[in-house]
Amino acid sequence: MPTGQASGVPSSVIASVSNFGDAQRTVEYLRSYGMDAARLEVVGAGLRQARRQRAVPVARLTAVSASQGALLGVLAAIFITLVAETTLNGLAVVVWGFVYGVLIGALWGLFRGLVRNRPDAFDTEVLPTRYEVRCPADELSVARTLLADAADVDDGRVERGVIADAPQSEEAHRDAA
Repeated sequence: MPTGQASGVPSSVIASVSNFGDAQRTVEYLRSYGMDAARLEVVGAGLRQARRQRAVPVARLTAVSASQGALLGVLAAIFITLVAETTLNGLAVVVWGFVYGVLIGALWGLFRGLVRNRPDAFDTEVLPTRYEVRCPADELSVARTLLADAADVDDGRVERGVIADAPQSEEAHRDAA
């Protein structure tokens, strides 16, 4: 980072909660008492990598694709009855469009289901184990006072130990190091 440029990430942790909704409620609480929301941040911490196997049932995927194919088949049949001359009446063309649409859609869905649900097909994502509410060091004492005076601190929204362990200022943080 170039010298003279302030960090975009606030450095002081004022609360650590287990889910994002609780972190947002903490920020809203602080904001309701006049703290600038632009200076508060919710940061995911304790990141872990989660692998999930894609589990879309083949029968469900086949049924959904068959219904989509039926719709496309009926639309194509209606278009054919309006544009082309056929020896069949319009209802027969629509029925055949429906039947062919269901067959092609079901085969397509079955193929997609068999390919998609391979044992080696995984979705990988990075998930935080907890969320930290952070603020600039110069507003840390105000935020700690507001959270300590909150009547709803004991509902699990804010962990008191994190508030007590948050550094008082940049000098205190440097002295601890």
